[in-house]
Amino acid sequence: MPQSRQLAAIMFTDIVGYTALMQADENKTVAVIKHYTTTLEKWVSQFNGQVLNYYGDGSLCIFHSATDAANCSLAVQKDLKTDPVVPLRIGLHIGEVFFEGDKALGDGVNVASRIQSLGQENTILVSGEFHDKIKNNSAFTSVSLGQFDFKNVDKPLEVYALTNVGLIIPDRNKMEGKLKKKQIISKYLLFSLSIIPIVIAGYFIYKNLLTKNDTVDIADKSIAVLPFVNMSNDKDQEYFSDGLSEELLNLLAKIPELKVIGRTSSFSFKGKNEDLRVIAEKLGVAHLLEGSVRKDGNKIRVTAQLIKAKDGSHMWSETYDRNFEDVFKLQDEIAGAVVKQLKLKLLSVPGNITSSSTNTEVYNLVLQGNYFLEKRGKENLVKALGFYSQALAIDSLNARTWGAMARSIGIQADWAYIDVHAGFKKAEIAANKAIALDEKQAEGYIVLGSVKMNSFDWRGSEAELKKGISLNPGNADLLNMLGYLYVFLGRFDEAIQLTKQSLAHDPILPVTYFYYGYVLYCDKQYDKAIEAYKTLIELNPQFPRAHYLLSKVYLSQGKPELALIEMPQETETVSKILGLALTYHALGRKKEADETMNDFLLQYQHDWPYQVAELYAFRGEINNAFAWLEKVYVKKDSWLSWLKADPLLENLWYDPRYNALLKKMNLPLR
Repeated sequence: MPQSRQLAAIMFTDIVGYTALMQADENKTVAVIKHYTTTLEKWVSQFNGQVLNYYGDGSLCIFHSATDAANCSLAVQKDLKTDPVVPLRIGLHIGEVFFEGDKALGDGVNVASRIQSLGQENTILVSGEFHDKIKNNSAFTSVSLGQFDFKNVDKPLEVYALTNVGLIIPDRNKMEGKLKKKQIISKYLLFSLSIIPIVIAGYFIYKNLLTKNDTVDIADKSIAVLPFVNMSNDKDQEYFSDGLSEELLNLLAKIPELKVIGRTSSFSFKGKNEDLRVIAEKLGVAHLLEGSVRKDGNKIRVTAQLIKAKDGSHMWSETYDRNFEDVFKLQDEIAGAVVKQLKLKLLSVPGNITSSSTNTEVYNLVLQGNYFLEKRGKENLVKALGFYSQALAIDSLNARTWGAMARSIGIQADWAYIDVHAGFKKAEIAANKAIALDEKQAEGYIVLGSVKMNSFDWRGSEAELKKGISLNPGNADLLNMLGYLYVFLGRFDEAIQLTKQSLAHDPILPVTYFYYGYVLYCDKQYDKAIEAYKTLIELNPQFPRAHYLLSKVYLSQGKPELALIEMPQETETVSKILGLALTYHALGRKKEADETMNDFLLQYQHDWPYQVAELYAFRGEINNAFAWLEKVYVKKDSWLSWLKADPLLENLWYDPRYNALLKKMNLPLR
């Protein structure tokens, strides 16, 4: 009988519980099989594969490449989740297949079959050989399940589970398949086995690298924590996967030598299927931590993977099954494992890295509050406060909850969702409570710095913000806020340096480019300011005041025609009308300038008196400008903080009344 041989990517599939399904409902089983075969043949053909054999409730397929086989398996599993649902498990391997008549045989087929047998419903398991072919492809995520000793296979094989969205990661303790014997390995032994190669690698690196060169490129000491994928059946559990990611980020940020990218930049890639190496390049990091979370009642499963960005290789991966009560210990374990991996090559880590233990119910409520706080907006802030209030009802002495409460109230006041003065007073009380309970948490100092800045207490604000930065030197909000304070005081060099630091920690955070552009604008570095605002608009075309501020730079450059192009694109109505009034005046279009200014006065003079003063100052109507600035001073409007730095007030700078007002504001004189 003629034979032929072929090296191929092999896919072995099997319907879980087929016999029981047939006994329970034959008609439904027929529909399931039809759905299965139709779906399989459609996707195998699309990915240049071939269905070699059906085995009643399973199949053997081959492909020209591992990438095609993996993509096909993902597409098949996704399709089979629709009615009638097919509970399929898939095994993938790279090996030689030889054909004898209409039969496909060989060791590769045998191994693929064995690997598939370990799976459960909606799993894709792959051999180590197969994993080597796809590990640098960011379209696939995976985790090692360890070594397995299969029947009729000479040596133990490492098996990986694909962890892409929607797939199940099997519990090793519950895995059964075609094994030589039931493998019962304690978690302590597994841990010991996993440590051995790390110790050996560490010794090798120490002997051959570190002893030869004591200097390490600081760029290697960097990591971004990507948002963990929510694998829970309940999509409302997304707050938990986001929260756990942020907790890990905050733990790693405690390491002085490690550059950790901020939440906003890391989370900007959420839900995007972008190459990990591209993400790392955009964030400016050497390592990425990613994973998935499944929460079911009191049970949680977390898969975490540490990726070397340069080549996309996996430095470490682990799956954790825990009760919810162990979530704090789990966070410490993952952060500790990451540090151990990086420490071998990069770091000497002082002391232990531990999370702040607290009541798990309180923790869960705070995570839900944080989820809505990050979304911003009036309604979301109200929801956040509701969760924080529930948490405080359980534990009124929890510093973290008080800090989160202070921040949310402070944002409400800053955005005028509530009475500004009363709101800042409530925020101040909550912040002081947080600090009294735990003076080592930075959140309270952020809020106090903001409150004091808005009440023109410059020294007090600087002291609070510096305390916060000493506790959390990588916090972009703190760096930006202190930078803004220095702009108010005319200390532009220090402000620019702080915003640059913020960008290093959160390189694609739109609001930092907003701050950075304004600092450069006030310092008359117009070309750089334009570059910053264009980056801001590229990151978020809908960012409020972005086009307005860019138009102001053009006005300062004497290019009102460019300002006029920007203003219609502004998303905030008040800024659009204000910007057009300024631009028409600069263009010498008096009628339109007067009409637009009157429109602004009619709608906004009570809520935006400082901007009225800006308009009069820019138009050269000096007395009117000072009259409105006095109104702003009496009102204690926080916009008056810009008095010294604002280029729109340049026509007032050499009037004695200007320095007199600066003196009343305790700002440095010109």
